[in-house]
Amino acid sequence: MTRSVDAKAVARANELKLEANALFAEKRYHEAIEKYTEAIEADPTVPAFYTNRAQCHILTEGYGAAKQDADAALSLDSKFIKAYYRRATALLAMGQLKEARADFREVTNRAPGDAIARKKYSECDKLYRRIQFEQAIDSEVDRKRVADTIDLGNYPVPEDYEGPRMPVRKVVKTNKDGEESEVEEEYVDRQFVEGIAEWFRDQKTLPVRYMYVILLQVDSLLRRLPTLVDVKIPEDAVMTVCGDVHGQYYDVLNIFKLNGFPSEKLQYLFNGDFVDRGSFSVEVMMLFFALKLLYPDAFFLNRGNHESIGMNQLYGFEGEVRHKYPSQGKRMFDMFQETFEALPVAHLIEDKIFVVHGGLYSRETAKNANQPDGDGVVRLEELRELPRFYQPQHTSLLRESLWSDPQNQNGRAPSPRGTAIQFGPDVTREFCEKNNLKMVIRSHQEMAEGYEIAHDGRIVTVFSAPNYCDQSTNKGAYIRITPDLECSYHKFTAVPHPPVRAMAYANMSRFM
Repeated sequence: MTRSVDAKAVARANELKLEANALFAEKRYHEAIEKYTEAIEADPTVPAFYTNRAQCHILTEGYGAAKQDADAALSLDSKFIKAYYRRATALLAMGQLKEARADFREVTNRAPGDAIARKKYSECDKLYRRIQFEQAIDSEVDRKRVADTIDLGNYPVPEDYEGPRMPVRKVVKTNKDGEESEVEEEYVDRQFVEGIAEWFRDQKTLPVRYMYVILLQVDSLLRRLPTLVDVKIPEDAVMTVCGDVHGQYYDVLNIFKLNGFPSEKLQYLFNGDFVDRGSFSVEVMMLFFALKLLYPDAFFLNRGNHESIGMNQLYGFEGEVRHKYPSQGKRMFDMFQETFEALPVAHLIEDKIFVVHGGLYSRETAKNANQPDGDGVVRLEELRELPRFYQPQHTSLLRESLWSDPQNQNGRAPSPRGTAIQFGPDVTREFCEKNNLKMVIRSHQEMAEGYEIAHDGRIVTVFSAPNYCDQSTNKGAYIRITPDLECSYHKFTAVPHPPVRAMAYANMSRFM
């Protein structure tokens, strides 16, 4: 039964809606969400209030909350087409292509003359069918790792290649029969890394051979690392922690210009989400992998939620790889995925600063949650033991490490993203106390000033992609940490990049 609302409440709700609309027009989406919420509280019977709020949630990556709002709108009016649109977009953003396809189809059924709806349904259906087909092929039991199928002898460096050359050295290798032989092997040195940094700046690509050499070597290196990596800062060194960079290659170069190029004395830890959205993700990833090979004990990489196949298929990285390497697109993309699964999940700086992309954990995730005296707090040892060579949804510990967010209220709550949780100051305090930590550094969320200190100083969010997606006004930031764990925070603004728009290679951009 529809609730009766008096005229005064209806009028007030409409006033609040207009205020929310104005905030939306100014791209102040979080404030708009608050106003739409007030409008809904005044008059909860208007489906459009929910779909307007859903669009704000979509634009702030709160896809789970957007779906809930679309559901609420449809419970009020099952024929409300905009609600199907919103729900389809939210489901697609969460990687639920089958369900998104069904909602787009519902729109076309209810509005057969809507050409845009037909196009979106067609594109969603095509994407769904392609991914289903590829998953069917890749699910074969006897499938080999891509790394085991790449024969570098098939990929000579083209004679007309004028870019940086990898140096060659002789190394002793052991084959599967235990026999040793001396072979020549390309490797990364400082000159090559500095060379490709400039080569990429000019929008030039590496030969296929060098791409595979670097990917194979860094994959081998990463697979030897633990899931939680312990880091020490030498007396004469400094550590710089950066957050999401999302394919914004020219802003990465700007970080190195402002803060210094990586070296053994100037350490870096990039905290995940290297790719997607920005259209120079291949360049970012290959520079980072080359730096990891050059400085394995001074340049560190954490996995983010976007180092995963589902995100990359929707938000641009797969499309970018296929565009820049059309003859190798699928194989190279699959090789990237194997390497992403090998990335560590977290780093521990000087035993006191825990660095993870997303955040902390639900009570049920802790090993001791079901014990009579269990406190439901994840211990670092559990992360050390975590099998990580999977996609993020494989375990709650992996998923929440990559997806969770902090909240201002104590306790825990479902995440508006539609996966993992939100956690409050009390959860952060208990995690730090039980694990003898000073603080947690995480990323995963756009920050207006590039960073935010919360939860009584125990949690810091750092985000290093200024003017995010070429649409925001946010700054980027990085954190410099001394050997005695003094932290200083540095903000920077976006720099120009070549005229290739953000999301240029993304499937998701066609549905927003």
